[in-house]
Amino acid sequence: MQNKAAIIILAIALGLVSIYQLSFTGATYKVKKDARTYAKGNLEKETQYIDSISTLTKDQWSFLGYTFKECQKKELNLGLDLKGGMNVILEVSVEDILKALSNYNPDVKFNTALARAKEMQKQSQSDYLTLFGRAFQEVDPNAKLASIFGTIELKDKVNFNSTNEEVLKVLDVEISGAIVNAFNILRERIDRFGVVQPNITQMATKGRILVELPGQTNPKRVRELLSGTANLEFWECYENPEVIGYLSQANNLLKEIQANTEKVSVTDTLSEGAVSDTTKKDKTLLDLI
Repeated sequence: MQNKAAIIILAIALGLVSIYQLSFTGATYKVKKDARTYAKGNLEKETQYIDSISTLTKDQWSFLGYTFKECQKKELNLGLDLKGGMNVILEVSVEDILKALSNYNPDVKFNTALARAKEMQKQSQSDYLTLFGRAFQEVDPNAKLASIFGTIELKDKVNFNSTNEEVLKVLDVEISGAIVNAFNILRERIDRFGVVQPNITQMATKGRILVELPGQTNPKRVRELLSGTANLEFWECYENPEVIGYLSQANNLLKEIQANTEKVSVTDTLSEGAVSDTTKKDKTLLDLI
């Protein structure tokens, strides 16, 4: 009897826990249903409705003390198979990375090898860097990659005596770092996007990233999120000692202009007064006549 009672208590406890966990799924489902009803098939309106709920605080909208965004994190993970959504494969352009690492070197052999590697990649599963090394060797067996990538940025890693194999190893490290940075940026963007339980993984082919977004049905918004580029601008600034002299000169010039303007104004006022007095005298003489 004691074992039977323990089993019943355990079953009740498990049932309560299950109901508690599933309640978050029910709460988010209701919000999404209201969004579909409000939007009437318009994906933009539906997205805006859900975003507006996601930004509300616990005082404005809550379920068991949780915001909508927190409820989304606790809801049941159905995945793409059950929930649907979008599956996107992104590829980091290794060709552009190589061009940037070479400071966009105009060398004909280098650019020919890049173009040839791009064509070879269409019929090969090898990564772009391997194909580039092979293509560069085919274009000119005696050419040296060190002459291409011996830039200021890589001066501590590549020198004139570096072999092609050594340069390719350095490039592989640089490209891997760029891919990791792109991977982290995508993850941060998706986290801010509010996608629940996304799956982001690097594929076997180097430079390709698989992104699974359960529940997302707006291709335009996802495309803008994933393909958007950052814009970093640099502006030349001056220190105060560099511009204080010019500001002082400008201040003195404004003082002179203001003083001259006041003098002209006073002179005009006096002239008007004189004319007025003369007119009055003339009128008086006319009255006497």
